[in-house]
Amino acid sequence: MITIPKLKLPNMKKILISLSIILLPSSFLNAQFTGLGGGTGFTTGYHFHDAPYDYNKSGNFFGSVKGIYELDLPLHISPSITFFIPHIDKQPDTKTTVSTLMFDINGHYVFNSLNRMEFYGLAGIDILLAWKKTKYTSFTEKESDNALGLNLGAGTNIKITEQLYIYAEAKYILSRLDQFLINAGVMINIGWLSKHEEDNKL
Repeated sequence: MITIPKLKLPNMKKILISLSIILLPSSFLNAQFTGLGGGTGFTTGYHFHDAPYDYNKSGNFFGSVKGIYELDLPLHISPSITFFIPHIDKQPDTKTTVSTLMFDINGHYVFNSLNRMEFYGLAGIDILLAWKKTKYTSFTEKESDNALGLNLGAGTNIKITEQLYIYAEAKYILSRLDQFLINAGVMINIGWLSKHEEDNKL
């Protein structure tokens, strides 16, 4: 059996992550808050402490909340919080729970801005925080893990009404705990609502 080694790009990854940390937060100074929403999705998951055991695996389904800060087109900034449904493994003498929380800051490059649909590429940073709790018959053991990663992917926004649109994204997280995620959800057009309220006051 031929084993294909995992591709490692430590130097390039560190450079890209460092640039993202420096450049993305400063972009918020000129950004306008235009969208807020959330959704659900699926991930290939990861193994806690990178140990490939079934009881060590993360959950595969998650919920997320994210916002959109619009810069001058074609650039957007999108922070998000993602919570994985915990993976629980029960054995006769043990119960193991792996929980995950992720924080992301992504930059969107909008390739086209149509009346009803737009497509964008995304790149940014991912901070993954994980906890494992193993409950034995007489005691409970708790551990934590974390990883810093680089997001690369693409997505689309589809306008349903002036106030509401749906989104779909796919991204790969390059990190010590690599994984692939797809998600979809609903976004409220905060920018349109704010402008509409201001127009009504005039």
